[in-house]
Amino acid sequence: MPIQNDHEIHELYELSQRLEKSANIAKNNADIEQIQHVQQRLREVQDQIQHARGRAINGSGTSTEPLFEAQQRVEECQHQMERALVNLQAQQDNVQP
Repeated sequence: MPIQNDHEIHELYELSQRLEKSANIAKNNADIEQIQHVQQRLREVQDQIQHARGRAINGSGTSTEPLFEAQQRVEECQHQMERALVNLQAQQDNVQP
């Protein structure tokens, strides 16, 4: 089923921007639980973006450029969250009791 209007695309684009901000906050706070929560949300949104891109490509005539940008943003945030998580866990492992 193709996307009937730009509403879903716009919503996913804005959601990716909000998640990018949440990812930066989690990373700056060095909060492992917060980072894991953001990672989970990023995975969910990435799936939504991929489904939306598939529907848009299948004939709605809607530009998929915002979805492409949103997907790139989400993927970059996922990489940043993974690096932050690995670094935080390594720091915890190196802490002497």
